[in-house]
Amino acid sequence: MNLKLKHIIVAALLVFLSFSSANAQCIDLVKTKGFTYLDTSKYIPEARFNSLPLREGDDVDIYKSFFKGRNYRIVVVGAENMPKLNFKVTNFQRQVLYDSNITKEESWDFASDKNQNLIISVEVPKAEKDKKPQSGCIAVVIGFAY
Repeated sequence: MNLKLKHIIVAALLVFLSFSSANAQCIDLVKTKGFTYLDTSKYIPEARFNSLPLREGDDVDIYKSFFKGRNYRIVVVGAENMPKLNFKVTNFQRQVLYDSNITKEESWDFASDKNQNLIISVEVPKAEKDKKPQSGCIAVVIGFAY
């Protein structure tokens, strides 16, 4: 095997291992902080949750279907080193249904009065000037009441 191919394989392996480590940390955030705020004694977590690494100044939109007659809780949490996250829930016309900048809460409880697709927009505030932006995991966990 030539030297160039070995370097490529080693580089690919390092990228994979660093991604796996970050992904494991994000899953731990869901299990510890996310499920705690969800309150699994009242809400059943959906089988699929969103967790990913972000940096200060980043944002992400998550598209989700909600069904008529169900009571939901949406939880948005970040790693300890991250600033307080802001999140909004909007419909596809971008009408705001919930804004955590107003309530200052990590979760929102609501009853869906119809089948609908909503957008959960998460924003990590920008780093202060002269400071290196922090990076860490964020998690969006959704559960429904039983």
